[in-house]
Amino acid sequence: MASSVFFGVWNKVSVFVLPTAVLSLIVAGLLGASHAYTIAIALGLVVILKNAYEEINEGRYALDYVAFLAMVVALLTDQELAGAIVTLMFTGGEALEDFASRRAEGALRALSDTIPKQALVNVDGRYVATALQEIEEGQRVLVKRNELVPLDGTLISLVGSFDMSNLTGEAATVEVREGVLVKSGAVNVGDTIEIVVVGDFSSSTYHRIVELVEKAKSQPARFVRLSAQVSLYFTGFTIFFAALAYMVGGSTSLLAVLVVATPCPLIIAAPVAFLSGMSRLAKRKVIVRDPTALELLDRVDTIFFDKTGTLTFGEPKLVSIDKISERGRSSSDEELLAIAAGLEIHSLHPLARAIVREANARGVTFEASALVSEKLGEGISGVIDGRSYNITGRESGRGGITLVLSEDGETLAEFHFLDTLKTGVAGFLQNLKAQGITSEVITGDTKESADQVFGDIDIKIHAGASPEDKYRMVEAIHQEGKIVAMVGDGLNDAPALARADIGVAFSGAENAASINAADIVMLDNKIEHLDGLLTASRRTLMIARESVYVGAGLSVCAMGFAAFGLITPVAGALIQEAIDVAVILNALRALR
Repeated sequence: MASSVFFGVWNKVSVFVLPTAVLSLIVAGLLGASHAYTIAIALGLVVILKNAYEEINEGRYALDYVAFLAMVVALLTDQELAGAIVTLMFTGGEALEDFASRRAEGALRALSDTIPKQALVNVDGRYVATALQEIEEGQRVLVKRNELVPLDGTLISLVGSFDMSNLTGEAATVEVREGVLVKSGAVNVGDTIEIVVVGDFSSSTYHRIVELVEKAKSQPARFVRLSAQVSLYFTGFTIFFAALAYMVGGSTSLLAVLVVATPCPLIIAAPVAFLSGMSRLAKRKVIVRDPTALELLDRVDTIFFDKTGTLTFGEPKLVSIDKISERGRSSSDEELLAIAAGLEIHSLHPLARAIVREANARGVTFEASALVSEKLGEGISGVIDGRSYNITGRESGRGGITLVLSEDGETLAEFHFLDTLKTGVAGFLQNLKAQGITSEVITGDTKESADQVFGDIDIKIHAGASPEDKYRMVEAIHQEGKIVAMVGDGLNDAPALARADIGVAFSGAENAASINAADIVMLDNKIEHLDGLLTASRRTLMIARESVYVGAGLSVCAMGFAAFGLITPVAGALIQEAIDVAVILNALRALR
């Protein structure tokens, strides 16, 4: 335990080893150590060349050429202290950005570990933990209550109860009988069951979704970062002043210009602002993997939302009671609810919990039934006050889920259930529309169910969507050149989360694939945190822009003085440090 904590901390702070080494070399040089400044500059040059090589191979261009030129000129003109200070600023800025990303990854690693890597295989009557990749077709696998079904398989238990929302978005529990195929990614919410594996790991539903996620992640967003935008113009100013300095004052003035021109506001200010914004969001249980996501979120044009568990609570709620027979019509809702709760208090089914919860919420007192008999897939029956009642399910013609309460074969009432919207969803969607952001819902639910849930809210709904459908919808908007975000919570959302420019996942114990696919993870399901994320991204980018533009402007002014010999190289490095301190203090406002 102690070692894992140590290595976890080391992984986060190790990014500061290089800037710490450079600072130590500068201190050593000030104390008289020979070649200390030269070694510091050499370290910086190696890092810049490595970064440039990697980015050019990926079709991008490094933004560190001014810093590179300043270090080289410092060496050639025997102004190593100025070059070492430039190296410290450069390596420090990179370390801050790496630290932010590593800290976010560490916060999510525990969630990612919930992906099943092994399953219990029946080997001659013994259950042996076996890696999923080693399980072959035809082997029997045990799946316990609340576990994810690890591989596609045929149910060999008499009946099973599964939450399919990871795969379909449906909030309802599905009861499956012996001989029916159960797809990997479903969650067993009933008793322990056994399946006979169909295919293998590579052909499983779960693995195919993960492959689609990997494919999506290999297609990076078309995006130019704030620092890259400013760098183009800043480099132009630098070239102009550097040429002027060389003509007026020779190599010393040239170095002074390059030192004050080293784009430290671009290297340091933006990372500090984004790190501050990420830290502030983390306190609100919002983990941002990469600062780039905050920049992109500020520019988003279209947001696709999954329905179940994202905009809704992801669990059914009793919304109405219809009285059917004369006996039912003569009873009040509370009397019918008391009978139903007396039966369902014995059941672990999600709809049973919804009935009992509603009875308690209304203050209805009820008597637990006697002689209870429950059969998965059929219903529950029992005796209350000497009368025999039973509750069964049936298809609902108007969306949602329906349970039927009967007495001795006579239908008394129908209980209608719907997944319900989270508090504040309607206002949140209205705010997005007012900001010019297009919102659409993609769900595996039926159109009728979705329409029932959203009522009069004006939003486009894509119903009956598979994981592949969600992926294609996001891809289509992406191809139009728009910035698209996807917000979801289930395994079925993972491909779309990965393909979107920004993927935002609501976390859960069984959806590690969607967490791995997302750029931003919400550690609870409150919609106000999503609204806060959008607000924080805009504020963070505003502060980053202020820091970058003000810092770059001050550097341009200093370049003018340096070009005419009014600033020496070392003085220029110190002035640049003062500019850095100013813009960092401003960037830290994103913490508040």
